[in-house]
Amino acid sequence: MPTTTLPPLNEENAPAGTPLNTYETSWSREMIEQYLARTGESLAAYTLDGRLRVPPVILLGCYARLIHETFFYETGVHTSSDLTLRRLPFEGETVRVSGAIGEYFEKNGNIYVRFSVVIRSLDGEPLAEVGHVSIYKFRPKHDRA
Repeated sequence: MPTTTLPPLNEENAPAGTPLNTYETSWSREMIEQYLARTGESLAAYTLDGRLRVPPVILLGCYARLIHETFFYETGVHTSSDLTLRRLPFEGETVRVSGAIGEYFEKNGNIYVRFSVVIRSLDGEPLAEVGHVSIYKFRPKHDRA
């Protein structure tokens, strides 16, 4: 958890186009094995030419750190993710995760935020893009039926 107070996520603090705090990460063999043990998948399914790759669903999770280390919001209900995959990172390969606020929209009284996640190798090779949507503010309780 960050030691500084993060600004709240809202349209005033983070209008469309606002960049999110970039970070670098990698996934060890142990982390990949732990994930695969929970899903029942095998290492062989993610090994190509003798090299272990990071399962794509792990890349989908990159949004959490990206948004929650940039802004504070309580709701954070994930509604959808759209993954475009170019290449799976290798076990231990450090990647750079960046992104930006895309738009806000209202549906059924709830306020949603759409943002982008971009995952690249350290030399800039595009690995994956994720379009992520979350509810960040529920409609007022008195408006609920």
